[in-house]
Amino acid sequence: MSDATVPPGSMESGSGWYVYGVVPAAQASEEWFAGARGVHGTGAVVLVGDGELSAIASNVPLAEFGEAALDANIHDEAWLEEKVRAHDAVLEAALHQVPLVPFRFGTIYRSDEQVRAMLREHSHLAGTLERLRGTVELGVKVFLDREEFERKHGGQSEEQPSEGGREYLLRKQRDRQLAEAQDAFAAAAAQESHEQLSGAAEDSQANPLHAPEITGRAGEMILNGAYLVRVAREEAFREALAALRAKYGEDGVRYELTGPWPPYNFVGAEPEL
Repeated sequence: MSDATVPPGSMESGSGWYVYGVVPAAQASEEWFAGARGVHGTGAVVLVGDGELSAIASNVPLAEFGEAALDANIHDEAWLEEKVRAHDAVLEAALHQVPLVPFRFGTIYRSDEQVRAMLREHSHLAGTLERLRGTVELGVKVFLDREEFERKHGGQSEEQPSEGGREYLLRKQRDRQLAEAQDAFAAAAAQESHEQLSGAAEDSQANPLHAPEITGRAGEMILNGAYLVRVAREEAFREALAALRAKYGEDGVRYELTGPWPPYNFVGAEPEL
């Protein structure tokens, strides 16, 4: 799905429909969104339905959410943070009520009929919603504190002022061997962690790793996993995570559980107009 369906151009007038996601029409209720402000802040969040599907949507001014306006506004960090939080809040209102196919931030249609046309053309989303029924998406980020690993495994990285040439070469060799051991350990811990957590989930995905400047963590990210977990098996998933913490924690591995989230990682490709 394109982020906006408005042709490029100058500032637009009129309004469009911002779509947050799709839910089963028979079970959806606008009452869930009574307290939601939506991305524009004043327009009510409503359901636009066709057949088995309803789109969660709100009316927005194209002067702010048209294609040209969005291209400019997404570079305003304060604007973007406010709107993304509002987008997430609307999805959160539906997340624990019914299965949900979330749409990415900034999905705009020109009219409610265009929204209904999208629902008709992508009626297969009803099957996706049924597959997601009774599940939640959980995230697990795994970090390795290399300094803690070195302390446990006897690393000596600081140069000794009085060491001779032989001692210097031996220390460099030990440092190289320790670095190789760290890399092998990180790969093995990440692989086993993903396998064990995937075994307690309906579906899983290993996403790209993030650098420390993005995560804000001192440790090195070694796994960025997403897991689709049946609500009935959530306790088993948490037990698998606890076992991994017990096994790898003393070696400097830290596990961060996040969610539940809208199942962005498990809905497949978004529809396109």
